[in-house]
Amino acid sequence: MKDRRINTALYWGACALLAGVVVFGLIRPLLSIGRYLPLDPNEGWNAYFADAAISGGTLYPPADALITNNYPPLSFYIVGAIGHLTGDNIFAGRVIALVSLLFVAWSIFYWLRTTGSAVRIGLLAALTFLAYAVTYSRVYVAMDDPQWLAHALMMGGLLAIWKKPDGTRHIILGALLMMAAGWTKHLLIPLPLTVSLWLLWRSRPAFAKWALSAGVTLAFAAALTGWLYGMRFITSLHEPREYMRWKAIGEATAALRCFAPLVLLWLAALTTQRLGERLGFVSLYLLLSGGVALIAAGGAGVDVNSFFDPLIALCLIAGLAVEGLWTPHQSDTPRMSWGPALAVGLAVCLVGYAVSLAPTEIEGIRNVAADERAALRDIEIIRADGHDRAACEMLNLCYWAKSAFKVDFFYFGQKLATGVLPRTACADTFEHGDIALVQLESNPHYRAKLLPNDCDALIMSRYHSVRESNFGPLLTRAAH
Repeated sequence: MKDRRINTALYWGACALLAGVVVFGLIRPLLSIGRYLPLDPNEGWNAYFADAAISGGTLYPPADALITNNYPPLSFYIVGAIGHLTGDNIFAGRVIALVSLLFVAWSIFYWLRTTGSAVRIGLLAALTFLAYAVTYSRVYVAMDDPQWLAHALMMGGLLAIWKKPDGTRHIILGALLMMAAGWTKHLLIPLPLTVSLWLLWRSRPAFAKWALSAGVTLAFAAALTGWLYGMRFITSLHEPREYMRWKAIGEATAALRCFAPLVLLWLAALTTQRLGERLGFVSLYLLLSGGVALIAAGGAGVDVNSFFDPLIALCLIAGLAVEGLWTPHQSDTPRMSWGPALAVGLAVCLVGYAVSLAPTEIEGIRNVAADERAALRDIEIIRADGHDRAACEMLNLCYWAKSAFKVDFFYFGQKLATGVLPRTACADTFEHGDIALVQLESNPHYRAKLLPNDCDALIMSRYHSVRESNFGPLLTRAAH
């Protein structure tokens, strides 16, 4: 009895530590969610294309355009529709991203419960996921980006199929949701592939239903997008960008370092005999997603989001590992088990990770109001001096200033680097073009990743600074 009380105390201690990490990590996103506070250039980029989707604009510009869309279309219609109702696509996208993140956490809990785990196991896994979300992937928490929306749809499909793997309706619903996820972010292939292999091993009739449902849905979606956008949709998804092997290795190493406690739990789970089919399924998901993440991570502009699938798989495994190493209550010889102790070890690691990030987070929390005032001043100047012809590296500012989407700096730089556009395109755009105002990133190191040095130098020589902001300089065209 005493050992059971120790196990319970260790478990709730781990949950309390993880909950503390989650609560602290959510403070800044919740303070920022409804403020005119630029979090990432992707927010403005997504907001502009959501506008295009709802207003009937060009969602997939031609290859030689100064703006590029390499995402599938579904998220733009979802965010654009809600943004149309609320009045702002960025705020709508942030709420959708936060709700989607919470749904993924709930899906981890519910999958474990549906497949036979106790409430405590599902709760621990969900808290572990959220703790990693607000630390490792903190920039994506309540950020207007479709990544978590895609994972939420994908996890919804997984729940539908596992709820009744032989049921035709459940398989069809799962296929629809997973295809919808793919039409939100197209690299989310590990989970559908895992489901395909699992169903093929488990039940040939169920696999046939799945293959037919997924195939028909995919064919219909491809035909519809082809009719709406033509071949440009396909070529946009594979727009040329620089690929760096060293970046893939570096990103994977960083992810492995952060996920090391979860990987150790996976190795511990492999030693148990109680988890069977569930552990096999999630382990396959982990291996497939890890391979996809490693390949994708080398692309220019690819961030930690390429490792979200492995993170979800590892959090499911963490729950299974703690369950497999927890002494059953009906044991004749109760003793303190490894499961709760390992849960505490995992929680302590995440607390340490959160503490290392705390100074930056606290500074961001303190500066929320001041940063919003700075952003509003930038928006005012862009609206007054940009004359609807401003080009922003922090695209949120141009979006909120109601300026047209003139230049996608990241993909403009990639097109220059890969030869899709000639080197003269920079001078044609910023020297001979009609761009009235340019907003640049505050971090010169990040700015150097966007444009070639000669293009950046040309901008600095043709425009003069009218304001130095927290978010970077604002420059207007210099008089000749």
